[in-house]
Amino acid sequence: MSPQSDIGKTPVTSLDLLRELQGEQKAFRFLIRALAVLLVTAAVIAVGSVIYFYMALQGLKSEYAYQARLNEINLRIVAGEASRQRESTQAQLVAIREENESARRQGELSRELQQAGSARQIAAYKDRAISIARSHVLGKTMNDVTSQVVSMVLRADDGEVRLLKDEEHLLLQAALNDWGGEVESSDVRAAFQQLMDAEQLSDQAIGAAGLAMLEYRDANDASLVWNGGCSTVVDYVNQASARDLDEPMLLLWKGQCLRKRGDALLAYRAFSEAAHLILADPEDITLEQEQMAHHGVGTTLVALAAQRQLPEGRLYEEALQEALSELRIAARIRAERGATQVGVAYTEENIGFIHILDEDWPAALDHTKRIDDILPLAWNLTVRHIAARENGIALRQAGASREALENMEMIQDETAMVLSLMECNQIDKPELQRLLPSRFETVLESLSAHCALEAERS
Repeated sequence: MSPQSDIGKTPVTSLDLLRELQGEQKAFRFLIRALAVLLVTAAVIAVGSVIYFYMALQGLKSEYAYQARLNEINLRIVAGEASRQRESTQAQLVAIREENESARRQGELSRELQQAGSARQIAAYKDRAISIARSHVLGKTMNDVTSQVVSMVLRADDGEVRLLKDEEHLLLQAALNDWGGEVESSDVRAAFQQLMDAEQLSDQAIGAAGLAMLEYRDANDASLVWNGGCSTVVDYVNQASARDLDEPMLLLWKGQCLRKRGDALLAYRAFSEAAHLILADPEDITLEQEQMAHHGVGTTLVALAAQRQLPEGRLYEEALQEALSELRIAARIRAERGATQVGVAYTEENIGFIHILDEDWPAALDHTKRIDDILPLAWNLTVRHIAARENGIALRQAGASREALENMEMIQDETAMVLSLMECNQIDKPELQRLLPSRFETVLESLSAHCALEAERS
């Protein structure tokens, strides 16, 4: 090896070794720090993931609980609708049973009819036939036996011997056609209109009553909307009354239409007058008419008390007690007629408004719970919501337990949820506004908010 190559090499000093060692230590520390950062990041990600999935799971659990509760409420609403249908069927069966019972009680009359053959024998039934036809128009529907009387007299009158005046024949034929349902209603309407144009006031009166009967049926099918027939009903009833025909059924039709319109005072007077006539002469009064009269008086009194528009001289507390008595009587009659517990609940739910007006929140809660156990009804749920709200305020002021307060909040949440799923025609906000004090207006707005949205969409 040449001496020149030895001279070209730089010797490694301890300083070089120290620098190399420091570089390696620096790189090692960087790696340690990077690893620590990675570990911390991984830990943060792991903890975050745990928290995220825990919160997501809690959200899913809450969503599942909400959906389960929603399904339960929907099932209750569907079950309630089924109960309504059963009650509707039961009401039809009650009507058929009452008609059959009426015919059975007139079995002797049926046997007499079978023996009446000559015109003179049939003539003896003329006044009874006219009375039957008038009663049919005025709310006591014909049955298989009484319709035979009317039919027999009409056939005899169409023969050689005239038994009836033209107006009497027109009335009997119109009533029979209306009962049978085999003739166009327009023909029946035309017959009553002819009676309206007759010379005698009594004929005009029964013509107006017949037209009121037809109009009320149409109005009732249209939920008693004022411009859907109810205004015409009231007009015809007033025309009949002006011709000295004041009958309970006419006044009940008038009261129903006025109540639905919001004329609580005029409706109360109509229902009260009907109830007075029923009490004075109960001979030909049906249980349905009696039930309608008591229900109408009770409900309109509640509305008048809620709006502080009671007739002069009527005390607030006395009016509420009378309303309670009238509604209980109506519920009892409804049960006696054969209604299911659903049908009775339709009347008894109105008692809840009396507890609200009395500000007896515990009584309102107990009453509405009993009704709600039968089926969910919009008015009952509204009363229950308000009672829970007001009772919660009273409990908070009295320093009640947290559990008691949470119970009131739970009732409010549940009733609001059920109402939000109900059809708006079941809630009937305008009617509710008349049955509750104005201070609950904001509560009603909140509970019926989905109805306002539906109205905007339509």
